[in-house]
Amino acid sequence: LNSMYQLWVLGALDNTGALTALGSKMVEFPLDPSLAKMLIVSADLQCSNEILTVTSMLSVPSVFFRPKDRAEESDAAREKFFVPESDHLTLLHVYQQWKSNAYRGDWCADHFIQVKGLRKAREVRSQLLDIMKQQKVPLISCGNDWECCRTAIC
Repeated sequence: LNSMYQLWVLGALDNTGALTALGSKMVEFPLDPSLAKMLIVSADLQCSNEILTVTSMLSVPSVFFRPKDRAEESDAAREKFFVPESDHLTLLHVYQQWKSNAYRGDWCADHFIQVKGLRKAREVRSQLLDIMKQQKVPLISCGNDWECCRTAIC
């Protein structure tokens, strides 16, 4: 019953318990329902490209690593990616920096980031992008104006 209520709150079910148009799209994504809705709605907010990346990063274990013998150094490296008030946007920032550095493994090592995790996120991102195309959810980038991303995440 609680699950049905959550789906109703998200707009996936109508008052009779039937699947809505939004719900029909949501079921196609192998994601938690709230992440599926966030991804679908992000297109209306003009930030589906960024939210696709955030969703992908949330679908893999933490990409940060902190070796005990280099804790301060790894903390300082992690701080460079920090986005105030949003762990989700911090993950987006990490992915975008990795992408801008040609997806290099040595860049990850230099920044105490697990390249395996980022590669998995990239794979998940590609799979979700295929589903977005099938569901006719457009890929739209907001560039560096992440306010719409904050709205989509909330």
